[in-house]
Amino acid sequence: MRRAPLVPLLLAALALSGCPRASRPPRPTLPEAARELLSAIEQEGALAGALVVDAQTGQPLFAHREHVRLLPASTMKLVSTSSALAALGPDFRFVTPVFLEGTHQGPLFEGQLVVESSGDPSLGSWRFPDTGTACEQIAEALWGRGIRQWRGALRVQAPDTDVEGPLGPGWAWDDAAYAMSAPPTPFVFRENVVDLALMRPDGTACAEPPTVQVSPPFATFPTTLRLDTSAAKPGLACLRARGAPGVQCVWRSASDQCPRTASLRLSIEDPQALFTACVEDALARKGLTRLPARGAAASLPAQTRQSLLELISPPLSELVKATNKESLNLYADRLGLRFARERTGTESFSALRAALGEELARRGISSRELRPVDGSGLSRYNLASPRGLVQVLFTGLRESYGPALADSLPIAGVDGTLANRRLSAQSLGRIRAKTGTLSSQKAFVGIAERPGDPAHPRVVFALMLGNMDEQPALSANEVFDQFAEALIHLPLQ
Repeated sequence: MRRAPLVPLLLAALALSGCPRASRPPRPTLPEAARELLSAIEQEGALAGALVVDAQTGQPLFAHREHVRLLPASTMKLVSTSSALAALGPDFRFVTPVFLEGTHQGPLFEGQLVVESSGDPSLGSWRFPDTGTACEQIAEALWGRGIRQWRGALRVQAPDTDVEGPLGPGWAWDDAAYAMSAPPTPFVFRENVVDLALMRPDGTACAEPPTVQVSPPFATFPTTLRLDTSAAKPGLACLRARGAPGVQCVWRSASDQCPRTASLRLSIEDPQALFTACVEDALARKGLTRLPARGAAASLPAQTRQSLLELISPPLSELVKATNKESLNLYADRLGLRFARERTGTESFSALRAALGEELARRGISSRELRPVDGSGLSRYNLASPRGLVQVLFTGLRESYGPALADSLPIAGVDGTLANRRLSAQSLGRIRAKTGTLSSQKAFVGIAERPGDPAHPRVVFALMLGNMDEQPALSANEVFDQFAEALIHLPLQ
């Protein structure tokens, strides 16, 4: 049986808060409203677990199946980002040195341009003012040295790691083509993605080949496109080609819908090739000439190595903010692997699991409540309970990096993955939470401000939902909206 949503009742109670007490409708308590909400979706086959604790003391205020273990999805990013903050500090920056290795005579440099990878996930990214201009910075530095001609090659030196293949443990192969599964390679450039855009002019038949554009323009990315004009619903889907570079895409058109444009952000497996093309493009635009290589028998004067410049990332606090607000899988796994190297000396998913396990044990969090496998939450092997996730955030907020961690959480109705949540005007800005979505699972972990409760003005909560694919009454986001309103406004007793 479908139950009446609680949000209208909550909003009515809020609207009448200025009326005489005798005319106010009775309000449910937070435990009453939350249990009714979660029981309603469980009666329809869903799984639900929740825990609310006082943010200062950790006192439990509401619990519902708080030990049930489900997929944490992207709420796992709270584990990896808080661990990186604990090990490296909010002010840590990735530094990527660039060297000249060769001979420099007059306007000519002969030799190699050497980049020592630091694992910076933001190198070449468009998200920050300076990171997107890495290639231009290199060209400008060469020009500033008086170099107008270059004969040689670009070489990226990346540290040895045990990260193999494009997928992490427990990742889905059919996600591999998309930006969400961009591989966390030791060297990252432009977030290991390119943009694919399809366009057909108005009036063009759906069966006619569209214009295909890949950006950035210097990228070479093999794409095989097939058109399906008999689909039930229009859409664009891609799959990584097995045993070959690039992707295979299908652009579907329905009988009554012929889309004019479509776009996707796709993952690449060779970021070094994309970086090389970017540097060559920047040099050409600067007017610096690349000369053909000399013959094998040609001799060169003794080569020297000298520093050209350093490419520096934003502080870790800003990288963590982008990671959690926008739920960036590549950033989370790269930060997690950097944390593993800091703690174990090795970058691998097995080292990450061990290091995260030790960090959780340090905070008193049982492996029965949280089992981490990767840093992003893409792995279907991760398991977590509401209690485990609440403990991660609660303990993190109490450490020195706590303000940076809290600042990284999306704000409901304002930004990040919670920007489009429909909360009442009285609730806007009072909920910060990391979200996670994967394989019919949905999770929320965050902080709620309770302005009307001097005893418990701030709480930490986790809400985990499973088996939500066939939920007819309320979607997972609607459950969260109602749970959030209750967290902020309803009394505890």
